[in-house]
Amino acid sequence: MLAGYKKIKTVFALFVALCAVSFSPGQSLAFPSDAEMANHIADLLGEKFSPESVSVTVRDSRAYAEMHGAVLSRIRIDTMRLDALITRNEAAVSDDVKSLASLIGYSKGEIVLLERDVNAYFDNNDTRGFSNLTFDFKPDGFRADGIFSAAFIFTIRIRLTATGVLALGSDGVYLDGVEIFVENMRQPEVLTKQVLSRVNPLIKWDGIPFKVVFKTVTMDGDMALMTGYPETFEGGVTATWTRDQN
Repeated sequence: MLAGYKKIKTVFALFVALCAVSFSPGQSLAFPSDAEMANHIADLLGEKFSPESVSVTVRDSRAYAEMHGAVLSRIRIDTMRLDALITRNEAAVSDDVKSLASLIGYSKGEIVLLERDVNAYFDNNDTRGFSNLTFDFKPDGFRADGIFSAAFIFTIRIRLTATGVLALGSDGVYLDGVEIFVENMRQPEVLTKQVLSRVNPLIKWDGIPFKVVFKTVTMDGDMALMTGYPETFEGGVTATWTRDQN
């Protein structure tokens, strides 16, 4: 019995010694450095959003990213900013774009959407039943003009004008408070719903693989700003990514 006790004591002592070696003072777990994290996040954002350029600054558990020319729902986003909390886990060293979902736990976001980029999308894509559709952004909302095609008993083509505002939804950016006019006559709700079903949401959040908070929308003569009030911070390490390098 004494021999068995000595054997257990020896095994326990060996276990304690191994723990002491593994977690001795002055040593740290093999988590990526701020520089490695910044480069990794920049690469992942570049692969996911296909922007023209990305800048990422990391300090401890914070990351601030700014992208220009990113793409969401096939629409160019002039500027996208993220103030994110990051998790240093196995996802941090994964090459899978999906690792963004576990790497970034929460983010305050900001999007600058230009009138010209929305118009370029509709000019190059007729998949939503519109042709010659153009938007005019104003401080109090937007005006849109174009031709809408739809099949009821037969196919109709209507030149219409719409007014409304951009609004934030849980799953994207919507045209809201919309009124539609044909030859200066306001159209019934059934036509308005038919038209909006082809457009909304204008931009879908499902293209962002992590939680982003947006709180307000403001518009002016040529752009719309959706923001959750991201904040920069002092210090940290910055990495950049450009589309040209790939």
